[in-house]
Amino acid sequence: MNLPRVGLIVPLREEFNYVASVLDILGDTEENGRVYHRFVIPGTQDTGILTVIHDMGLANGALAAHDLVSTFHVPLIAVIGTAAALDKDIRLGDVVIASEIIDYLQAAKATEDADDPSRIRISIAGTHWKPSAPLLSYVRNFPIRQATRRKAEEWSEAAHARCRIEPGARPAKAPVYHVGHIASGDVVVGSEAFISLLKNHDRKCSAVEMEAGGAALSVYQNNKVELMVVRGVSDRAEKSKTATDQTLDIDGAPNAWRGYAVRNATTLLMTLLAGPGFPWRGSPHLPVPYEPHTPASTGSTGTPGSSSGASFGTVAMALPAGAAAALTAAAVIRHHHRDGTPEGTDAGHTSQSPGGTDTNTDERHDGSGLPAVDHQPQLTDHHGPVTEHHDPGLF
Repeated sequence: MNLPRVGLIVPLREEFNYVASVLDILGDTEENGRVYHRFVIPGTQDTGILTVIHDMGLANGALAAHDLVSTFHVPLIAVIGTAAALDKDIRLGDVVIASEIIDYLQAAKATEDADDPSRIRISIAGTHWKPSAPLLSYVRNFPIRQATRRKAEEWSEAAHARCRIEPGARPAKAPVYHVGHIASGDVVVGSEAFISLLKNHDRKCSAVEMEAGGAALSVYQNNKVELMVVRGVSDRAEKSKTATDQTLDIDGAPNAWRGYAVRNATTLLMTLLAGPGFPWRGSPHLPVPYEPHTPASTGSTGTPGSSSGASFGTVAMALPAGAAAALTAAAVIRHHHRDGTPEGTDAGHTSQSPGGTDTNTDERHDGSGLPAVDHQPQLTDHHGPVTEHHDPGLF
């Protein structure tokens, strides 16, 4: 069995259940107190390794990323799960891939309100992290290149067909994916005022989550590892979030939007990883003939750890002190630190259409095969044209 090519970080057990329902989980192992699950990247001979951190927050994301790299020497870390949309044109069920990760609480400052000393004002400084240019080029161009356009369309169509949300609440349109800035911090956001605070800091913020900033810090100093953040949108960080979470699926279970969002993010990530020309750091994968199947077509239940999961066709608190000291780490990721608000001349988030155009839409081993050995993959970059979508009217 080949060494794993990607390490997935899944925050919560609930999200793992959704991930496992669309992946073939081969088995699990425990290393240094952390449990890892091995899976197949559909359409390839490659495997990945997944860990569930069972909690939220940047420090947990940072430690998980460090452990995946130091234990399995993976050339790619991917943070997957739910996010809250900060833009009205991003629909529930859509997926946001980070073109920039904003650790917005880093170096934040709390002061008294000049007019009311009993109130506290928070000034955000933040640290900004970027994936590599080859990875961003690949993700942005995937829906419009001849070799991959149809794969993007198939992902969108299959995701919509697989939607398990109860009739009457089902989305009318298939999901799309967006490439944009993702805010990351130790805050469960459910306030329009806090959303305004984030947007005032960076008007290009497309979504908010709670682990990616830690993973980015962990992988920052290593030049042999890449980072992807792929988040399915399950709410809008508003007071109505509780009502949204109560939406039922076709079996009468709650959190239907969360399940839909995580499954969409997982299948999109696998589609991208299996695509031709993915900029792996190391040798490319070896594709194999692949017949799409689902839990229904195989008669499997997708029970986590059963090896029968389905493949697919196509409030605020500061960043915990001392977290950085716990990290030693891993990944080619360009680090950009800015004081104050980022320049407004940068391109906004890019919405990727499965049909091949950029559009603005309304819308976390068994006993064999995975030894922890010294392995340093050779750096191989595949550059492609980078496109940006400028639309000053988005924010």
